[in-house]
Amino acid sequence: MSFTTHNSHLIYLPAVYSCAVGSGEVVMGILISFLSKRIKNFGQKPTMTIGAVFTSIYCVLIHLSTAMDAPMRPSHAEPILFHHSYLLAFTIGFICGIGDCCINSVRSVICALAWPKRRPQAFSVSKVFQALASCILFFLSPITPLYVYTIGLPVLSIIAAILFFSIAKRTQTMERKMTEGTRNAFEIGKKLNL
Repeated sequence: MSFTTHNSHLIYLPAVYSCAVGSGEVVMGILISFLSKRIKNFGQKPTMTIGAVFTSIYCVLIHLSTAMDAPMRPSHAEPILFHHSYLLAFTIGFICGIGDCCINSVRSVICALAWPKRRPQAFSVSKVFQALASCILFFLSPITPLYVYTIGLPVLSIIAAILFFSIAKRTQTMERKMTEGTRNAFEIGKKLNL
């Protein structure tokens, strides 16, 4: 958004956008915490679905309101549908924060469930891959049109959701078996002590 000349009068655009992303992260974090206590496994499939949907909405809004060559150089090109404003920048940032919070929360949850004895290592490895992917994207951004991001991110979010659902199902099955095994061992121990 900063490299679009139509936004040259929006001098507080980076501040508004950053504040909105942070607000979206905080609001969604509170909501996930609240709903996880009331809805079983809310931190898994529902949160991933919310994250994928909000990431897609975020990308659609960026796609419709930003010139194609804006990430590569200052641009005079017209957006597809509408120009930016502080309200639109705040809305896009808030939606981005919601999607980001959901996807990061889900990653933490699934790492803890998939490798219960190696939680710190699993989380660290996932953060390394996230940082590596971010670095690659930052280095490629001067040569990559905006639409590669705005189409690629939703596609990757949908693929990630599908893969996440299969892993979440396996971890739930594994948890069920562990719970049944513990219950059976307790009942056998109880019978032996009679």
